[in-house]
Amino acid sequence: MNHNGFNGNIDIKKGGRMTGRLSLVSAVLASILAVITLVSPLKTGYTAVNARSSKKNDPATLSEDGFAVLEIDLDGYPEDDIHRSTWKHITYTLRWDGQVLSEESAQIKGRGNYTWGMPKRPYAIKCDKKTDWFGFGASRDWVLLANITDQTQMRNLIALTLASKFNFDFTPQCRPAHVFIDGKYNGLYLITEKNEIDKERLKIDELRGDMLLELDNNYGGGEPDSFQSVMGNTFVPKDPSREELDAEENEEVSFRQALKNARDKINAFETGISQFKGFAEFSQYMDMDSLVEWYIFNEIMKNDDTLFNSSIYLYNDYDGVLHMGPVWDYDLAMGGIDRNDGKNVDPTGFMFLENYWGRPNWMECVLKSTTFNKMVRDRWKELYSSGTFEYIAAFLEVQREYLRKAYDVNYELWNNYGVFVPSDSFDDAVDYLKNFIVNRVSWLNSQWNDSDVTPEPVEITPSPTAKPPRTKAPSADPAASATAAPETAHTTGPDASHEGGSEKPDQGRKGGNDEWIGYVLLFVGLTAGLITVSLTAYLIITGIKEKKLKRSGDRSGK
Repeated sequence: MNHNGFNGNIDIKKGGRMTGRLSLVSAVLASILAVITLVSPLKTGYTAVNARSSKKNDPATLSEDGFAVLEIDLDGYPEDDIHRSTWKHITYTLRWDGQVLSEESAQIKGRGNYTWGMPKRPYAIKCDKKTDWFGFGASRDWVLLANITDQTQMRNLIALTLASKFNFDFTPQCRPAHVFIDGKYNGLYLITEKNEIDKERLKIDELRGDMLLELDNNYGGGEPDSFQSVMGNTFVPKDPSREELDAEENEEVSFRQALKNARDKINAFETGISQFKGFAEFSQYMDMDSLVEWYIFNEIMKNDDTLFNSSIYLYNDYDGVLHMGPVWDYDLAMGGIDRNDGKNVDPTGFMFLENYWGRPNWMECVLKSTTFNKMVRDRWKELYSSGTFEYIAAFLEVQREYLRKAYDVNYELWNNYGVFVPSDSFDDAVDYLKNFIVNRVSWLNSQWNDSDVTPEPVEITPSPTAKPPRTKAPSADPAASATAAPETAHTTGPDASHEGGSEKPDQGRKGGNDEWIGYVLLFVGLTAGLITVSLTAYLIITGIKEKKLKRSGDRSGK
């Protein structure tokens, strides 16, 4: 039958040709759609899980509002090639408040022990020449602390700020900074000075035999030139190096002589306290004022790493005595980890007398001395009445507001990864930290202060956020001014809901939601891709059948 004036055979030929072409076009389009559909959710899921390439996390944006930004460019090698054992070449750009402070060539290597195993790793930077970062004083050596286990990102900052109010010979200055590696955002870090002998830092004379050492019972045994004391503590010489002291131009004291001098004094001090020969005996080898400062500070911190595990620095005056400090490593302090049957998160109790690690503990011996105990009480009263602790409480509130935006950007990437005592929000985490400090100080005051002295009100006046001229680096206090009244002893303590106790990292609510979104999109994309591939196969098979039908029609027409 003839429809609309068209011959039936012609209809079959044209229709088959047209259908075949449509099938081919559809197949091509379907294939393109399949690729787009598969790639799109993968890309979206990657962005949700890994915010390192987020457009809003760019150096120009983050260097505004008074923030430091450090951009590290690797020399063509992958980030995984950075190790703790060797230095690798880099170039860097350091910005503050939108302005470039330094652009130099340098070297980088990994640092830390436990924290080096975390995905957000700490680093050491060695500039090719001495450079002044933030007005801290020129140096070649700088440290990037990752603080991945600290949800507040401020425990080391608070600890070093408080230590600067004590009478230590040197305390590293520090500043929070966003760090980029090869253009990818790597999170919020704390840039600090290095514990080292230097005319801008620990002002002692290494060429005349003075030496900085670390007591490290966790990791020190494998370090070069480490030694074990008579009480069984392991000490590692940190500065100067053997190469520096044994250089040809140094004719004063050899490394061997300097190390022996320090070892002999440590052994004499430990013998004096362990056999308790009396204050007059063991005080011949230790600056007892520095030990008082160190003891009080670390009781406030309740940092069990300092319970004769590691990160205990002291220096030896070759012609004098041992001195405690500088202090270091407080990312798990102030209730930052729930272990030792909950004693770490309890703001009461003397940490050094509890001695839950069972390490060779100097303070158990020294605290038998009534003279030393009186020195502790007298020094505590000075600190308490001077407003030192009110300053820290007020400084913490300033940092809460200053770090809020930076915390959100860092949290988008790292969530609560590695945090041992997680809170539901940044403010909850800061409240928990503040409550621990306030209650800790209150409890120690009840033990050490039998007077009616009250602390003075404190006014904090950190540096303004005006852009710094290149010729003048900014001050170390990065925030707007604030005034705080004294804290009272009845401030609410740590909430029970904050106590973790598990060392399994909490990935965080926001990061978890983003990750699930990525997985859902990935599932939808894969499903759509399979449907599209199936449709493509169907169209191709249909096209083949139509071609066969057309050929069959052609033969029958002949």
